[in-house]
This record gives sequence, C-alpha cells and structure tokens, in this order.
Amino acid sequence: MIEYHWGTWRVLLIASIWNIWLCVLAVNDTGDDYLHLTKRFGIIGASQLPLHYLLALKSSWSPITYLTRLSHEELNPYHRALGRIILLFLSLHASFYLNFFIQKSLLTKRICDLDVILGLLAITTFLTLGTTALAWVRKRNYFLFFVIHVATSIFILPILYFHVTHLRIYILESAIIYIILIAQRNISVRTIPNAKLTHLSNNLLSITIPLPPLYLSSNNKFKESQPGQHIYLSLPSHSHLRLNPFTIANLPQKDNHIRLIIRSLSGTTRIFSDTITPSITSSNTPSPTTTIPLKIEGPYGSAATFPNLTTYSRILFLAGGVGATFTIPLYRHLLNLHPPDHRSKIRFIWSVKSLDDAAWAFPYLDQHAIEGMEIYISSKNSPTKQMDPSPGSQQKSDEEVEGEGIELQEQKGLLSPPSSSSAPSPPPLNLITHAGRPDLTAIVNETFSSHHDDTHPPTKIAVLVCGPVGMGTALRRQVGVWVHRGREVWWHNEEFGW
Repeated sequence: MIEYHWGTWRVLLIASIWNIWLCVLAVNDTGDDYLHLTKRFGIIGASQLPLHYLLALKSSWSPITYLTRLSHEELNPYHRALGRIILLFLSLHASFYLNFFIQKSLLTKRICDLDVILGLLAITTFLTLGTTALAWVRKRNYFLFFVIHVATSIFILPILYFHVTHLRIYILESAIIYIILIAQRNISVRTIPNAKLTHLSNNLLSITIPLPPLYLSSNNKFKESQPGQHIYLSLPSHSHLRLNPFTIANLPQKDNHIRLIIRSLSGTTRIFSDTITPSITSSNTPSPTTTIPLKIEGPYGSAATFPNLTTYSRILFLAGGVGATFTIPLYRHLLNLHPPDHRSKIRFIWSVKSLDDAAWAFPYLDQHAIEGMEIYISSKNSPTKQMDPSPGSQQKSDEEVEGEGIELQEQKGLLSPPSSSSAPSPPPLNLITHAGRPDLTAIVNETFSSHHDDTHPPTKIAVLVCGPVGMGTALRRQVGVWVHRGREVWWHNEEFGW
C-alpha cells in the first residue's frame, strides 16, 4: 500500500464509500426542494461529529478500538478522513444557504440574525481547524496545530448547539464523548516524583523514569505494555501540554524503569531543555543530571495489537536514525523468544549519520543481537569496519532525509544508556558496518529469496520500519514488488502523523 498525506489506499477507499453513502442520504427524497437539500447537508455533516470525536479516543475504552482491534494511531487516518468529509458537507450547507440569500436578496437582512451569525462562525471555525490540520502545517508547527485543534474542538460545540435546535442531539453526544476522552486521559495520568533528566549532547536529553512495584502489578497497564509502545509526559507545571508521544525504548517489565531520549526542538521538548539548562551551566560534568517530577500517561501504541511475529518465516527491521528506538526493543524481545538456531530469520538494518549515533543501543544488546545487526553509516568521516558503499544506496543528501523526518524527530523519544563521559563509546566487537546508505532493493530481495538452509521459500514475512518518510516510502515500493508475486507480508511503518 502506498501512503500519502491523505492516508493509505484502504483509508481512501473506505472514506470514499462512506462519503458516497452520505451523499446518497443527503439527496434522497429531496426532489427539487433546494432548501431541503441544503438542510440535509448540514444535518448529515453534524451527525458525523459523535463518530469523529469517538475516533479521537486514545483509550481501550473506545468501542471502535474494541471492535476493530485497531489502535488510536491506526484509527487516526480515519479520524482525519471523516473530518474532511464533515468539512465538505458543512461547507456545502453554508455555500448553498449563502447562495439562496443572495439570489433572494435576503443576505442583508439575514446576516444580522443569530442563527446565521452562529452558522458563519461555525463554518469559519471548521475551515480554520481543517487548514491547520494540513500536513505541511503540522510539520512546520505541531504545537500550533495541537492548540488550535483542541481549542476549536471545544469551541465548535456550543456554537452548533445554539445554531439550530435539530442539531442538539448530535452536539450533546459529541460533548459526552469529549468529556469521557478528557476524563480518561486525566485518570490514567501518573505522577513520578523522581525522574532523572540528563543532558547528553547538543539537543539530546535522556529521561529515566523509575517505576514503583505498584506500576508493574498485574492490573496495571505497564505490566501489559508491549515493546514499541509510547507514552505522553509533561511537567506538573505544564500538565496541560501532554502533546508529544515518546517511544518507550526499553523493556519496563524487565528494567523496572522507562528510559527515553528527547530531541529538543520546540514545544514540549523545549520545556524539558529549558528545565535542565541551569544544571548544564553550573555543572562541570559532561552529562549533568537533575531530578524532576513528571506526569506520564500511557502506554499507547499499535504494538499492543501486533500479530505473533514468531510465526513468520522472516522478519525485517529497518530503522533510520532515532527510528531505532522503536525497532530495538522489538528486536531484543524477538531474539529472546527465538531459539539461537532460528535467530538468522531476523534481519536488522540501521542507517545512521555516524557510529556515535548508534552508541546508545550497544549496552542494551547482547553479543548475539549485535552480531545480527547491520549498521549503514552515511557520514564519510565516520569509521566503519567494512567500507563497502552499497551500489544501489539512496542518493538523498543528509539534509533531505533529515527534513523528511523532522516530524518524527520532534515527536519521538529514544533510548540512551547512562553516560559518564562525552567521549564516544567504542564500537562492540563483531559489529557489521557499511559505508553509505542501505541498498533497499538488495536487502528486500535477499529477505524474500530462498537461502541455502531453507527447505521452502519464505511464505510469511514481517517488515517493520521506522525512520524518515522517504525511507518508508522507498521500502514499501520494494516490498510491493514481492507482494504482487504472491508473498504474504505483514507491514508496519511506525510514524506519528497526527
């Protein structure tokens, strides 16, 4: 499947079918009655609001999550698609009414009436919400998008409630769902008084969150958390700013703590950077640490609904830069589940600028895990053990790839071990490194082809990728070739495209 900013082909197909069905309902039995059709567009558009709010629930309480087994991240594209449908119907409703007023010379009179004023205010609010939800706005200023999105979601409900009486049932339903959403998120928030915030280098911050035994009890979400999930966190003084999801890059059940790294850019991440700045100024240590209270919410993430990956003939992990914070925990978890003679079925590819960018992972990997990794280093100044640039490697510059991944970098966390020195850690023995970018065509062909120890060609293959948008798109294109040949593939591209 090819993914665009508007969603996958599956999302587009389902949204198109739903849109056609709503259009049929809008025109059914309206005949030549212009005002009847105009009102229908408004009623049907407003009737979708409860479903739209329901798709925004970040909770297993959601009946849609329960019935479909889809996580909030997987339902979010449908939330956005339904939002566009609602905007379309309400825009038609407003346009048709304005056209009617102009044609009948009623605009001057009706523009002063309360229902029309509220109607114009409502469509303006919806257009503002829809515009700021565009992909290019979210990437340029996620904080602005989030604040406007939340504010307009609240602001629009009383406007529509007092606009006309026959919409009130849908507005009340939406308000109830929204209240449940807010209550659920606040109930699930936990306060950790002694989280450790450590400055690593440049704009990277490490956060270690100890988990009391109560948090790992059998009836707690962290006991059932899965590798690859994420949490939201905030300072108590900014508890309303739980905006960014940060990947849990270790195994909380095993380590009794959560470890993250934040790349400080803007918004919530800048708040954490400002918190530790005084410690950096006054400390002579290379990695100053300060203890802070944190509010955490979660864990969330589609990893909770992943299939049993041990049943697949081959598993391919591909990570770009900090994207390895998603793939490393899954890789470690699967190596523990597979017997040693089956670990060759798992392939781990990691593309970084320099070997130092991968150093955070080495202390958490045993020798078997390290031997199964292949790290591609794009920087010419970084030493490698095998300086054989891949002939089909991607030709994009570092700046282009970084630009594609800016939203991912802003909204993800990554694991980092405790550091007592700013000097780079020496690479572990038997680590396979290559110069240049990975040749995705060759990697995919090798993964899907038969090996000398295979009695049959691999039939079921799992592919998991986390990195810049361009990397995921290129890998999907190569995997699609084998899908068309009849191979069964389970595909997951971890990205935050709120």
